[in-house]
Amino acid sequence: MKWLIVSGGFHRIVTSCLGRKMESVHPNGLELPELGEFLSRENPALDGVLITDQAFSGRPGQDREDLTALLRWIENGRKPGIPVLIVTRDYLKPQELASLTKEYTNITLIVSDQVRIPSEVFAEAMDQQGHKKLTDIHRSAKSEPKHVTEEPEENKPPEKKRSFFDRFRSKPEPKAEPEATDRLTRDLLNVSRGISRVAAITGHRGSGLTSTVVNLAHEASKRGLSTIIIDMDAEYRSTNMYFSRFHERTNKDEQMSASLIRTLARPQDYMTTAFNIKDNFWLAGLGYSFHDRKLMEQFYTTEKLIGLISVLRTKFNLVLLDMPLDLFRMFRESMIHMDLFGLCVPNNLHAVLSTIRNVEVVMDQERASYLNAKSKVIVTKYNDRSRFQDSLFAPDKVSELLTSGLSDYFRYEMKTAGSVPYSDGFDSQIETDIPAIQAGAEYEKAFGQMLLRLMEGA
Repeated sequence: MKWLIVSGGFHRIVTSCLGRKMESVHPNGLELPELGEFLSRENPALDGVLITDQAFSGRPGQDREDLTALLRWIENGRKPGIPVLIVTRDYLKPQELASLTKEYTNITLIVSDQVRIPSEVFAEAMDQQGHKKLTDIHRSAKSEPKHVTEEPEENKPPEKKRSFFDRFRSKPEPKAEPEATDRLTRDLLNVSRGISRVAAITGHRGSGLTSTVVNLAHEASKRGLSTIIIDMDAEYRSTNMYFSRFHERTNKDEQMSASLIRTLARPQDYMTTAFNIKDNFWLAGLGYSFHDRKLMEQFYTTEKLIGLISVLRTKFNLVLLDMPLDLFRMFRESMIHMDLFGLCVPNNLHAVLSTIRNVEVVMDQERASYLNAKSKVIVTKYNDRSRFQDSLFAPDKVSELLTSGLSDYFRYEMKTAGSVPYSDGFDSQIETDIPAIQAGAEYEKAFGQMLLRLMEGA
């Protein structure tokens, strides 16, 4: 079924909800004011229309006029009566569009009272309308039987019999799957799927740990690596802001709200204790509603974390720990069970000094040396205008400065895994539930290169 998706900047997340038998008739986002030009230019064949809040201009009169034009185009087209779904958070929408819904019976309004409409709402709405449409077609076919004039038996060509030797003929070879052409994809495909890495993404709080973890996990999953996020930050629990479905589930399900504790307690049962983001991508964290001190004291321990790591490394290609530096005061014994550390440091002098100070306060020299030897620097919130000693504060300069003698705790050279470009739109992933790697090619490339460097040597 072909759907016209009118959802502006929300286009990617809506199209990701389309089922196997559904497709969007256009690759990029559309808004209601742009619809007239698109329809007159493309004149697409449609089976349904989905409109979300992001399509509306905010001017009720203009929006109603644009919507009316769409409905008239459908009515005058080849398929009058195709479903038009409007999924909205605006409880006033039914009143604004009351006259249209009376005049055009093919409009369905779905009003959600949630802060962010879950993606499954779009999928379920389209699926239900699709089944309804197929059922109507089926009923129509039954009620209006076609009159077919059969040819006389003698005029029919004789049915060709299969030869005895047909069963021994070689079958045609299946078509080869198209291979990726960009270098990054080819390099990541060369990474063996049999490997497993446990990576702790760390740094001082506020340096962009959670956004780095989330985007690395999305990129790894997209590249075919089975991935799980373990959000050890029990104080802030920031993954709730990046995964609205997880947050909504924790509000309704006490067991899922204790996902991290239950996974630490029974790591072999992660498929029931962790939250499945999608096929090969899982998350274990705490919901905001979880406040059981006794369970925390019993299971939020170094011993349980070591046990969790040992089990999950046999189940996943990549285990990503969201682990602020101050947590290593409590979980220092678990460090030797981690394969590498992604040390997040923005490119400014304050961030470099704060990172060094955090390490000196939290760890002894032996464990700091282990962190130093096993770390790759991730330059987060990269500012291309930041300067140090009258020259550009480049990503490699951050690594160089960390090991320049500012602290005896950092004695080994550290490579740079990559840098995360920063813009005003970067933080919008918290509001839209769309990771930065899906919002712009620069982020996709940045996190793809970073993933490759973190997986090197696995």
